[in-house]
Amino acid sequence: MTTETVEQTIPTTFRFEDVSLSQLTAHPGNVREDLAVTDRFRRSLRKKLRTPLLVTPQADGTYKVIDGHRRLLVMIEDKWETVPVVIDDSRAEDEAGQYVDMVTTAEQRVGLNTREKAAALFQASELGAGVKAIATETGWTQKDVKTAVQVGRAAKTMEAAQAVQYAWTLDQLEALAEFEDDPEALAELTEAAQGGNFAYRLRRLRDDREETARLAKERAEFVAAGLTVIDEYEALPDSATRIHELLTHDRAKTISEEEHKACRGHVVAPAEYGSHWVTYCLKPALYDHAVRQSPGTTTTTKTEDKEARQRTIQGNKHYKAATAARREWLNTWMTRKTFPRDAQVIMARFVAESTLRGDDLGIGDITSEDATRMVREWLGIADASRAGTMTAEIVAQADARRLALFPFMACVASYEKTAGHKDNRPWRTDRQGLSDRTRERIGAYLSMLVQLGHSVAPIEQAIIDGETYDGTEHAAKVSAEKAKETGQEQLDPK
Repeated sequence: MTTETVEQTIPTTFRFEDVSLSQLTAHPGNVREDLAVTDRFRRSLRKKLRTPLLVTPQADGTYKVIDGHRRLLVMIEDKWETVPVVIDDSRAEDEAGQYVDMVTTAEQRVGLNTREKAAALFQASELGAGVKAIATETGWTQKDVKTAVQVGRAAKTMEAAQAVQYAWTLDQLEALAEFEDDPEALAELTEAAQGGNFAYRLRRLRDDREETARLAKERAEFVAAGLTVIDEYEALPDSATRIHELLTHDRAKTISEEEHKACRGHVVAPAEYGSHWVTYCLKPALYDHAVRQSPGTTTTTKTEDKEARQRTIQGNKHYKAATAARREWLNTWMTRKTFPRDAQVIMARFVAESTLRGDDLGIGDITSEDATRMVREWLGIADASRAGTMTAEIVAQADARRLALFPFMACVASYEKTAGHKDNRPWRTDRQGLSDRTRERIGAYLSMLVQLGHSVAPIEQAIIDGETYDGTEHAAKVSAEKAKETGQEQLDPK
């Protein structure tokens, strides 16, 4: 049996020429609705045109652009004199073919994703290209080029990012690179990116890392100063009392921390719920100290078991991270130039409901320091002393489409004063939490943000659902769901 090789010759009808810009006309039926001409694209094109425009001749001697409308727009803006083009004579009378070519050229040209660009710019840097030269050629800022090179150098980060189907931004890749030597953190962040909770999980990891480093540094300072350090709160005896609760034996005055250092019971140990160190006296009665209140009321630290205390500690951390991530999202949302029609309706309805029913959460704290500080940040007002004047100027000069945003800002800032309070109470359902009614309204507020596009953290979702949050149970649930999706769930031993 013989195999016959058939050679196919594709006729070439292209001509390469430089033509006057005045001879070019945009295709009246250009199918690309959004030209997406960015400043980076403009800078790149102004340095050098790498791809000629695809055109076809018209009867009047001009050329109709088939592919290259983004480039043409910048050329018109910059008043180019001549333009390199590829002329396809075969499409001159074939209007149907012109539309097919618009699709074909788009199909044959797939842009690089951000990770691929970072890898390429890193290789260019390694081969001797300078940051300034790369920035000039590509249209990137030098800062972004430096970031891309840094990210491209982080091999484990690039590998982790490549392993998932996700449209990474340069900022996210830079954040991933912070955890280059932490495989678990990289895995957690890549998973979070796909689930829409990247900002929240990143904040949690950063907070944990900073806290661990701070506590270790402070512990070393205590030891160097000759103080006794107890590393676990549960290791304290029930009689242990914070120094600020101690009095002299005659109850005449309080005992300062400096004064108490000479006491044999002076120790440093973790706080009950906070992420900081606290000084205690192990046995006040033994060392001739009086206690401001009875031990039954001051030593409430031993009424909960270790697991319950850890759930509260972790919940506080999770809510702190969720609040920070939500505030970051709000900063981005409030500085948008335009809003979809459905988003405008959601915002207007939220403001109307808050004001008409006299919602204390929605309008009660509008003039508070926390709320006004957030509004100033969203409006870009750095000088608090000129806030009133600058706010009036901003409102007076604002586009009519953005006017509805300003009362929305005020209501959101008012809600955030309670929803994002530093004591982290909104998530708690025990006696230390907020009232059920307040928590319910915060849940409604978070639901509104979800409608606008905010990806809530699990602890925020628990508030929305009116459920008690348990970070340990949530982690186990996520792990089980992930195992089920991948077909790796354990078999029932029964």
